[in-house]
Amino acid sequence: ESCGGVVQGLNGTIESPGFPHGYPNYANCTWLIITGERNRIQLTFVTLALEEDFDIVSVYDGQPLPGNLKMRLSGFMLPSPIVSSGSILALWFTTDFAVSAQGFKAVYE
Repeated sequence: ESCGGVVQGLNGTIESPGFPHGYPNYANCTWLIITGERNRIQLTFVTLALEEDFDIVSVYDGQPLPGNLKMRLSGFMLPSPIVSSGSILALWFTTDFAVSAQGFKAVYE
């Protein structure tokens, strides 16, 4: 199942593949949210249900590079909204070989 890609526009929704019926094993998805030049992005998770410690959403402030890592999410605790410092925010979603959960849904604006 394909997932990830470049997401453009002032607002929108990003969901894990298969949401809300569970995501596949071995998922490896990267989304790049790109807004206009001077816009910052606020990302709010509305649902988060991932296998604790094994299925992870990483949020990057800018391109998905190690130095830009802002947050790693797993389990069921919703984080507070994440605000980018610039006009790019990236999400990287990886899952392991077993146990899947509902997944995640996030809105950005």
